[in-house]
Order: sequence, then C-alpha cells, then structure tokens
Amino acid sequence: MALRKPNSQRHAASTVADPAPEFDLGARVRSLRATAELTLKDLSVRSGISVSALSKIENGQLSPTYEKIVGLAKGLDVDVATLFADAYSGSVTGRRSITRKGQGIPYDTRNYAYEILCADLTQKRMIPLLARIKAREIKAFGPMLAHDGEEVFYVLEGRVVLHSEFYEPTELKAGDCVYFDSRMGHGCVARGVEDAVIFWVCASDAVSELARRAGQVERT
Repeated sequence: MALRKPNSQRHAASTVADPAPEFDLGARVRSLRATAELTLKDLSVRSGISVSALSKIENGQLSPTYEKIVGLAKGLDVDVATLFADAYSGSVTGRRSITRKGQGIPYDTRNYAYEILCADLTQKRMIPLLARIKAREIKAFGPMLAHDGEEVFYVLEGRVVLHSEFYEPTELKAGDCVYFDSRMGHGCVARGVEDAVIFWVCASDAVSELARRAGQVERT
C-alpha cells in the first residue's frame, strides 16, 4: 500500500512554480515598433543598429548584446526593462517586485544565459540578473563590452575570470564579489569544466548615453 505524503509535503509539491516561459524579445520589439509607428529604417536611425540586424532580432535569428538592447530601448523611446515587461503607467511609491525561483525571464546570448529578475517593474535604476557564463576563453568572447554606468556581480557557482581594460585578468570564486566602472572594457569567462553562475546588477539610469555608445559600435 502506498504511503500518503504528509500534508506539509503535499502542500510543498503543489506550490512548486512552473518554469518561466521563453520570452520572445523579437515579438516584443516588433510590437513596440508598430505602436511607435516606426519602420525598420526609422528604428535603425534612432537605435544605431542596422536594418538587417533589426530584422534578424525581430525574427528571432539574432540575440542582441546588452549594448544593442540599450540601443533598442533608446530607439523605441522606452527604458530597458520595458523591453521585457509591460509599459510603466503612472507614478508609484513603495514599489516592490518578487521573482520566485526559476520565474525570471530567460534570455540567451552567445556568451551569457540570462535570467532577468523583477522584470515587471519598469523605469528601474538597476537591472538585476542571474547570469550563467558560457564563454571559456576571452578570444572566443569577442570584443570586450564598454558602456556608461556601473556594475556589481557576486559569484554564486563556479569560477569566473573577469577581463577588463585596465586590470590584469582576475579570478573570482563562489562568494567573491566585484564592483566596477562599466565604461572600462570588460568581459567574463568561466574557468573550468562547469559553467559559472553570478548574480549581476547593472545600473540603468543612463540609458541615453548607453544607447549613444551602442550606436558607435560597428553595425552588424
């Protein structure tokens, strides 16, 4: 005869959250562009991203880097968080957002697999992320990123090597934390067989400057 689970176990099993659905950034960009009554060419001029790259993004054929995400936000006249959530309406005091385990918005790029946290709040001063670092060598990473603002990350799992413009590569292990100027070229790679996981917070109060810098990057 099968044993019945205690009430506490049955309750816990029933409250386990389902994984968050895959977020379609391309469809979101297309919708925001249509709302703004912009052609691809219009958005290209405003964002500093080529028409061909925009088309690939909207059709799910290209995962834009953080700089290009910022450029999209500038071109669409929204903040970065609005690309991943409904538009902010009205002024709110005492705002709060909770993201349950596994319920952030997944977003995958060549070097990082992000889980965007607290995406329901727009016009935030910070963008909190969980990031799984996939790159193993800085040569495979591509050009180091640089944009206005500041960042901090805390290593949750594995080992991370932070490459930056003005410092020697630095290895960080689980429990280590680093805060740095985002204007300095930077990139993270995992060391060892396993991917590394970090809690990453980026400043988001200088979107216009970020977008300007994104527009200076050679167009795809």
